Amino acid sequence: MRSPNKHQRFAFSALQLVVVLAILLLGLAMLLPIIQRVREAASRSQSDNNLRQIALAMHSYHDTYKAFPPAVGENAGQNGPAHFHILPFIEQQNLLQAADGASWKNGTYGIVLELYVDPRDESSPDHLYKNWLATTNYPVNWMVTKEGKMRIVNITDGTSNTLMYAQRYQMCNGQPTAWGYPSLHTWAPIFAYYSDGKFQSAPSQERCDPRLAQSIGRDILVALCDGSVRTVSESIRPLTWYYLCDPADGNPFPADDLD
Repeated sequence: MRSPNKHQRFAFSALQLVVVLAILLLGLAMLLPIIQRVREAASRSQSDNNLRQIALAMHSYHDTYKAFPPAVGENAGQNGPAHFHILPFIEQQNLLQAADGASWKNGTYGIVLELYVDPRDESSPDHLYKNWLATTNYPVNWMVTKEGKMRIVNITDGTSNTLMYAQRYQMCNGQPTAWGYPSLHTWAPIFAYYSDGKFQSAPSQERCDPRLAQSIGRDILVALCDGSVRTVSESIRPLTWYYLCDPADGNPFPADDLD
């Protein structure tokens, strides 16, 4: 009788191979949703951080010039939207100097700034409109900025009760939200100007209204005038949203609408 060979190798049968592959595929299927959730959480955290830095830049601008910058317009020798005016306060002093006083000069409004983009938004993968106009996801509240004469003391509803920034799609139904667009238009990075209606909750491109803010997910990220970043539920009442936009309407709003 032959003794067993200790070096003998045992091959997998076809059935065993199928079972192993099935286990691996099952494990992968269970792991993918977890990876996706982790990625979504990281992207949301990045957007949260972007909004916070932009809001703090607005306060630094206010400290320097004793008022918030205009939503669109001229101040301190610079002409463009609020996103252009705050460039020195988001470490973009060189870009402001190269612009020579206006956001439309020297191709400035075509420069993509990652700070102005929510990584979750897929409406404009290259962050450019027709290769010449850089897009953003963070419009400023017209009711707060307007012509640039708004001071913190004028926000009588309280800075923690008033929106400074919200969100919009980079591309909405064929129209961009452009951080450097220098005129009052739906392309400008503003909200609460053409309409004071409530934001749209992750609309399709066909339903997207460029006059309104849009959330990237179900709820919308906002920056308040105190510099904090919060989440506003899609279930917020339209009137409550209006109260949040208006800095001096004198109306309270339910704290439950903010997370």
